[in-house]
Amino acid sequence: MKNIFMFLILVFTPLYGLFAENLIEVSVEIAEVNNNKARELGIKWIDEIKTGELSEGIEGYEQKYLPAKNVNLPALIGPSDWFRYSALTADIKMLAEKGAAKIMSKPKLLTKSGSAAKFLVGGEFPVISGGVSGGSIEWKEYGIKLSIKPTVNSDSKIETDITAEVSRLDWANKVQNIPAIATRRVTSDVDLKSGETISVAGLIETNKETNRAGIPLLMDIPLLGMLFGRNSVVDVETTVMIFVTPKIVR
Repeated sequence: MKNIFMFLILVFTPLYGLFAENLIEVSVEIAEVNNNKARELGIKWIDEIKTGELSEGIEGYEQKYLPAKNVNLPALIGPSDWFRYSALTADIKMLAEKGAAKIMSKPKLLTKSGSAAKFLVGGEFPVISGGVSGGSIEWKEYGIKLSIKPTVNSDSKIETDITAEVSRLDWANKVQNIPAIATRRVTSDVDLKSGETISVAGLIETNKETNRAGIPLLMDIPLLGMLFGRNSVVDVETTVMIFVTPKIVR
């Protein structure tokens, strides 16, 4: 009986390890950068970001989607490349201090291998469908939505499906006092080692902004202020950057 018991242990222990579910912690950092101000401060990598493109050398990612060699912004940052990641986040921190960027959120998500972790920074607004009387209310989400589905494969790498969406209420194109939704979306599918960081960029938007310039105090005088100041409309370009780091915790 003792020998049979030992045999069962030897057979079933590997099977338990094979089918045990991996838990994955996903660290996310979301930043919005004002490209105009970043260029004025000498940040070079802001013009090298392409829509939805990631760095070279990522296994499982088609070459046609990859940008040219980029020394200013490494999109794939390995566990041993912490200094490169630190330099990049230091740039963003500096931009935030200068008013050229803002850190929007830094969540940590925990999910099972093969399951999607979802995250929303924003809100919802009601839309009446089916007419004013007797209609139903549908709630529409807006803001930053992130869906990350990490799956541990047989090589202990993490196949990571990422869908990032940035949306805002567009009152300029409203219909019957209901705003439209302006949306930017990027979808990526990459293989990562546990602890590697991928940057998802390309969520770029251009808006018009009115700037007021002139002689301080005098330009703010009602009616007469127009003699001492002027308004100018400029295009302001912003980029939302998302850093995703999946890590196997079990």
